[in-house]
Parts: sequence; C-alpha cells; structure tokens
Amino acid sequence: TPRGRKTYKKRAASIEPVFAQIKHNRRIRSLFRRGLAAADSEWKLIYATHNLLKTYRTA
Repeated sequence: TPRGRKTYKKRAASIEPVFAQIKHNRRIRSLFRRGLAAADSEWKLIYATHNLLKTYRTA
C-alpha cells in the first residue's frame, strides 16, 4: 500500500542506519543471553552504549 511504502521509507532513513552501525562498526551480530527478558536487557545495554558514544562524540 502507499501508506506502507511511506512508513517503510521513513524507517529506512531513521532506524536502519542505527542497526547498521551497531552491527558493522561495533561488530554485534547476535545476542548472547537466553530468554526474552535477558535478550531485552542485553539489547537495552547495547543501545544505551550506542547513545552514550554518540553523545560523547558530539559533545
């Protein structure tokens, strides 16, 4: 649908570069902890460090 294409286009421009940087530059290809809660907390830690590095580099 046109609405779906528009939404995906926004995602490609805003979210996908973050995932690409985490996967490529930081070499994080998979999560190591088992279970949904553990994987969620690991992802939050990865994303928090991503934001901290971004803040550190721009400040």
